[in-house]
Amino acid sequence: MNFSPDTEAVLQHLDGKTNNNLRKRNDLGTILETGAENDAFELVNSIIFTGAALWKLFNTLKKTGPDAEGYKTLEKEFANVLNDLRAQLAEIAGLFDEQLLKRFEDIYFGMNQGVIRNVTDLAHDLGALKSVQNDQKYNADNSPSEN
Repeated sequence: MNFSPDTEAVLQHLDGKTNNNLRKRNDLGTILETGAENDAFELVNSIIFTGAALWKLFNTLKKTGPDAEGYKTLEKEFANVLNDLRAQLAEIAGLFDEQLLKRFEDIYFGMNQGVIRNVTDLAHDLGALKSVQNDQKYNADNSPSEN
């Protein structure tokens, strides 16, 4: 998929913010571009929010360890949020052409460890995008107002 200048600018900005460490750059661009082309902004924002939540849960699980109190609850929450993100990805994938849909099915919709890693890698990128959105909102809310 070819990206619009706007989508490419977002991806380049994220490249800078992550020191060129986006893990699923093209897939993120595909989601953003498809959302823009189809006026699916609410769905894209839901994907970004859910992906950021999944990334936070993943990092919490890594830091906590399986013997920690509440670990099983975190694991269940991780699985629930992972499934929510996959459902949202399936929804936007319904707007893709056949080739892109097949690619997303192979990468994000199977039932194996590789799929979980792929979804988690995409969540990393979505978390980075959410962080940039939050920074921009914070800066906008705290800029001096004109009177």
